[in-house]
Amino acid sequence: MLECLIDLFYQGRLFMRAIILFLAAMLLAACNLSTTGPTDEPLNTPTTTDSAAGKPSVTISSPEEGSEVVVGDEVFISANATDTVGVTEVQLIANDQIVKRVFSESVSGDKTMNALLDYTPTTTGEIELQVIARRGSVASDPAAIMLNVRSSQSLVTATIAPQTDVPVIDPSDPTCRALTNTALRLRSTPDTSTNANIITVLNSGAVTPIIGRLGNNTWWQVRYGGNIGWIAAEYTTVYGFCTGVPVVATYAPPPPTPIRPTYTYIPLPTWTPYPSQTPVPAPADLTITTVVGPQELTIPADPDATVTANYSVTIVNQGQQRSGQFANTLTVLPGGAALDLGIVSNLRSQEVILLSLDVTFTAPGTYNLQIVADAGNAVVESDEANNSLFYEVVVVAAALP
Repeated sequence: MLECLIDLFYQGRLFMRAIILFLAAMLLAACNLSTTGPTDEPLNTPTTTDSAAGKPSVTISSPEEGSEVVVGDEVFISANATDTVGVTEVQLIANDQIVKRVFSESVSGDKTMNALLDYTPTTTGEIELQVIARRGSVASDPAAIMLNVRSSQSLVTATIAPQTDVPVIDPSDPTCRALTNTALRLRSTPDTSTNANIITVLNSGAVTPIIGRLGNNTWWQVRYGGNIGWIAAEYTTVYGFCTGVPVVATYAPPPPTPIRPTYTYIPLPTWTPYPSQTPVPAPADLTITTVVGPQELTIPADPDATVTANYSVTIVNQGQQRSGQFANTLTVLPGGAALDLGIVSNLRSQEVILLSLDVTFTAPGTYNLQIVADAGNAVVESDEANNSLFYEVVVVAAALP
């Protein structure tokens, strides 16, 4: 009996020794694995997505920093924007407000976009202008310049070279013409559904006469470089007297051939609908739609004589919310003070208000009536860039008897 117990004890010790040796070998293998040196296997490289594509960049090519301009005179800001995916919009900001927006004609944007943004200063002194390029909701860092606004041309010191890369707009030219705010396609028909009808491309800043239009003024028919074609109106700024431009009957492209759909039955999942939510209406949007009043006046030859005319302004709230109270002004440029056009207590959605004011001119010349709705910026709007409108008036002296 004693010999049997001794034999079992000896066999157990051998078994335990085998287990200890096995565990030690496993630990040694683990240590060797953890200290293995680097291999030549390449690391995974992440793919580029829109969110990882960075943000657009923009520069201002003219005017130069510190340039001097005259209050009431139009200034052109030439900007160049780039993006690896596509710039969809370029914005001009003055006094922390968007005063001009230029969009790409392409839905996906342009990798390089040259924009010409016009701005008319209304007060003297230093003013900072900023330009921002956007790719959808992704904005660039702003490019900025400072301008010195003088009260008259005689106070401008010609120490900085004038702009040479922008068009010269003659305010006295009555020809109806369009200025392209960005590179724009000239098409054989007013239709963007296909690229087959592109005649040529107008560079940013091109000025071309308008010889026809669609009835809703969304397209202009122009003559450019010996060609006649159509450009989209939303990418242009219009100058001159354009009320006499004829409406042109155009070719309407045939509707697309319907394709009979095929159906595959997929059982609908069982789901519980979310509680319905009432959509929030868009803010108010005050827009000046028309200005009615004489654009040509004759003043008597007497040096003390004046001439007075009445001008009616139509303002509409194109937003979905009420506007609340807002003030409106009319300024005779150059050199005039802002005149009170009236205070509107409230405008409902799509409601229209007609305001009028007698304006007195004391000397012959070419004047711009700047009408501003919500001059005090009291209304929160969905679009702050469409609150002002310029109306040109030419005053001539009567012939001496």
